[in-house]
Amino acid sequence: MHLVVFDIDGTLVDSSEINSRLYVEAVESVLGIQFDDNWSRYTHVTDSGILNEIMDEAGGHVDRPLVTARIKEEFVRVVSDHIGREGQMPEIAGARAFVERLTSHPGASVAVATGGWRETAEMKLRGIGLDPGKLCLASSSDAFSRIEIMRIAAERALRGRHATRTTYFGDRPWDLRASRELGYGFVAVGDNVVWPVRYPDFRDAEAILSELGLGS
Repeated sequence: MHLVVFDIDGTLVDSSEINSRLYVEAVESVLGIQFDDNWSRYTHVTDSGILNEIMDEAGGHVDRPLVTARIKEEFVRVVSDHIGREGQMPEIAGARAFVERLTSHPGASVAVATGGWRETAEMKLRGIGLDPGKLCLASSSDAFSRIEIMRIAAERALRGRHATRTTYFGDRPWDLRASRELGYGFVAVGDNVVWPVRYPDFRDAEAILSELGLGS
C-alpha cells in the first residue's frame, strides 16, 4: 500500500497568498498587535503553532484557549467573507481529478495533512470539488507540529494497515523538512522548493502516477 498525503494551501488549492493575508488580519484584529509574517522563522509553520509563538513573544498573561478560539472564529469569518465576495479559491490545475483518481486506485491510500485549521481547510477542499468528509484529514486543529499532523493523517488513512511507501505532496521548504524527518518521499508542487521531483501542477497525471509507482 502506497500512502499518499497532500498539503492544501499552495499544493491542492491556490490559496497561499490570500490565506496568509487573512490570517494576519484575523490575528492582528483580535490581539491588537503587529507581528512578523515571515513564516519560515517560526518553529511550527501551522495556524496554531504560529499563533502560540506569537503569544509567547507578546508576553503577558492571556487566556490562550479563549484567545485561540476567538482568532480561529475571526479567521473562519474573514475566509468565508472573502469566498462570498471573490468566489472560491481556485484549485492547483488538475488537483481535484488527481486526488479522486488516487482515492479509487487499489494500490493507494490517500490522506490530507494541512497546517491550516480544520474549518478553513474544509472550506478550501469543498471549493475545488473535494468532499472533506470522504478524505482522511488532519489539521492544525489536531496538533501544533506539522510532523505530528502528518502522523495523525497517516494513522487515520491506514487504520492499522501497513504502508510500504509514503509520499507527501507539498509546496514549501517546511513541507520538505517534515517529510525528510518522517522518512517520507516528497513531491514538490510549484516552484517554491528546489527538489529533484517537482511538478508545476497535477495536469500530467500519468507522469506523477509513474513517479509514485502507481501508473498503469
